[in-house]
Amino acid sequence: MRAAAPALLLMLALLTLTGFSEAEAPDLQVWAPTNTEKVMRDQPFPGGEAAAALKLEAARNEYESGQVIVKAGTDGLRKLQVSIGDLKRTDGPEKIGAEHIELFRQHYIEVKTSTTAAYPKGWYPDALIPLNGMLTVEAGQNQGIWVKVFVPKGQPAGVYTGELFLHETGTPVRVPVELTVWDFELTDESHAKTNFGVWGGPIQEAHGNVVGEEAWAYIEKYYWASVEHRLTPGYLPIPDADIEYYVTHGPKYINDPRVSAYRLPYYRTADGEPDTAKIKALVDRLRAEGLLEKAYFYVSEIDEPTAAKYGRVRHITAALAQAAPDVPHLVTIQPVDELVGDLDIWVPSIDKFDPDFAKERQAAGDHVWWYTYVKPTHPFPSYHLDDDLVGTRLLAWMQHDYGVEGTLYWATTQFQKYASVNGTYQYVSRDVWTDPLAFPGANGDGYLFYPGTEVGVDGPIGTIRLEALRESMEDYEYLWLYERRLRETGERLGLGEAFPYRDAIRPFYDRLYDDIKAYDEGDPALVGEVRAALAREIVAEPLELPAIVAIRAPADGTREVTVYAEPGASATLNGSPLALAAQAAGHDKLTATLALSPGEHDVRIVVTKDGRVREIERTLAVYETAAPHAIALNEAETAEDVSRFATSTVNVSASNDYATQGEASMKAEFRANANFPNLRLWHAGTGFRSADWSGFETVEFDVYNPGETVQFYVKFSQTDGKSDDSFMQYVRAGSAETIRIPLRQVGLDLTRMRGIELWMWRQGAPVTLYFDHFRFTSAEPGEPMTP
Repeated sequence: MRAAAPALLLMLALLTLTGFSEAEAPDLQVWAPTNTEKVMRDQPFPGGEAAAALKLEAARNEYESGQVIVKAGTDGLRKLQVSIGDLKRTDGPEKIGAEHIELFRQHYIEVKTSTTAAYPKGWYPDALIPLNGMLTVEAGQNQGIWVKVFVPKGQPAGVYTGELFLHETGTPVRVPVELTVWDFELTDESHAKTNFGVWGGPIQEAHGNVVGEEAWAYIEKYYWASVEHRLTPGYLPIPDADIEYYVTHGPKYINDPRVSAYRLPYYRTADGEPDTAKIKALVDRLRAEGLLEKAYFYVSEIDEPTAAKYGRVRHITAALAQAAPDVPHLVTIQPVDELVGDLDIWVPSIDKFDPDFAKERQAAGDHVWWYTYVKPTHPFPSYHLDDDLVGTRLLAWMQHDYGVEGTLYWATTQFQKYASVNGTYQYVSRDVWTDPLAFPGANGDGYLFYPGTEVGVDGPIGTIRLEALRESMEDYEYLWLYERRLRETGERLGLGEAFPYRDAIRPFYDRLYDDIKAYDEGDPALVGEVRAALAREIVAEPLELPAIVAIRAPADGTREVTVYAEPGASATLNGSPLALAAQAAGHDKLTATLALSPGEHDVRIVVTKDGRVREIERTLAVYETAAPHAIALNEAETAEDVSRFATSTVNVSASNDYATQGEASMKAEFRANANFPNLRLWHAGTGFRSADWSGFETVEFDVYNPGETVQFYVKFSQTDGKSDDSFMQYVRAGSAETIRIPLRQVGLDLTRMRGIELWMWRQGAPVTLYFDHFRFTSAEPGEPMTP
């Protein structure tokens, strides 16, 4: 979908057909991209008639996938056969048998209306159909073959090799397969909770309008298929009207170690109120059976509540607390001060996630998950069909980085279509194999499975997106294992919880992303490279000289490197000694601060003591530039300053209240019942001096919110009308904030800027904010950007 990484291009060479002359070569090309790429049906190969080697890496008790893309020549392919044999260990007798390897045909679906401008219309690979029989590939088109290997528990570590065979008219093409098995094993248990909704109604319709026990049997198939991808659905796949039936049949799922959590049924009375008596009866029975540990409530009635529904949230929470005081209550909302104390699990969408507020609530005993759905779209990560897989893969890395405890996704089996029927929106039948829109606005949203009836499978068909999510969840387990190894070393050094363990993982995170929506989807191989580096850390031999390295950024353009080692140890960083910063009973703390320009920087740390040596290598990724100088954009100091903001839906005026510099600020009252109330600082020459913002590092301004928690957006536009509206801001009730947006994350031409807009959704009551001190930051001093 994007230009191939240079490293991949170097891997490609002329196709070699062992045992056959060039004249007998079949009319096809072969390419093995990473499993973090979607290769469209008509996408050009990265170069020439290219050979490919399928290279995979996995731990024990892990699935690992790869893909081979076949491009048919001018005659097309009519009976292409694909097979694979055992993978044999290169330095031992062990093997991974063909029974642990599955082959799939990638099914292409046409996107006729793009989700975003970032990715084109066209034929995208998605469903993975078990590969039986022969393949037909039209001339000049691609056909993807997905290879999935399971590494059994106890499998000896090492390199395993084999071949994938492609047969056309009896002439085989051999694609080398190499699998590195790491010397560690993933647990059956997943250490991040999930709620990936399995909707029963669409499953029933897709499999012949089945009902009763037959319907539940199909729903259970999808349930376990999701669990096998480390994605636990919400509800258990059993009827819940009868409490005894539920409690009797629930343990099969609840006690399975692969099931991370489950959503309790929420009972209502005839008038729609919480049925506390029945809820209590269910919870009491589950508690008596020891089945409550993984349970939570998630009430659809108060899903994504607006301020108008806060009262209903409190009412339902109080009823649940009365009936089931030991069961947490999940609500899909970014933490807001108005609801603190009224729920247990906060679940913001990923674009509304506030790391500081999340940590504050977790410190108080609450829990934080997050979710994605139709929104946000690119550049945020998504599970959309016409989007990259890199973001899908990185969400679990970000989840571990930010300490988010769980992930929610509304539906994996929405095979129907949300459409207008006689002026009313409702779910109607859809051919999921040809129509990618279950919900308006995002191709592929709402389903990660296909019903197998179309291709002769009596159950679910998985997707490339689902496999990327499994890889992502397995990556999370790598991070969990690595943190556990760090903690073991930390215990030896007497660090305990005082050690910033996530700072020790920081270099791995930083190589992959700058921010939740700032990552390089054009380099899909990077995910595998960083994952392999993490795996090497996990399998490193226990050393006599324990040491841990933590990296943090005390300021833009700097990295503080801290080494925790045995008392009396010395350390060097790229040959220069680190200074002793502190001493404790079990360790010394040695530090150095580096001034670094944007880019990647390799560092080598050598720790020594009494002839023992520990070498640690890290790659530090730096995105930002040190920018200590403030360049005024609008100081909101005078009526003239305020008048530069154009608006017809916000009342603005100069105010002497809440100034952060000078003596005045801009009071902005966003009117009630106005659609998208906004104010705009636009146009070079009138709103600001120059349309060229490329020399600045950030745009910043101060805001004070005297009322309840408020959400607004900062939208950037360039002179041709193109915009980036992905910068959502939360300002807590009665608090002051400095909004800071790195301009490198704005997906526009910074030399042609039209300006910025501050807007919010339609409000039922006026919202007043005070703004002040709009400025840029710069590496060098400069003239003000005021006009």
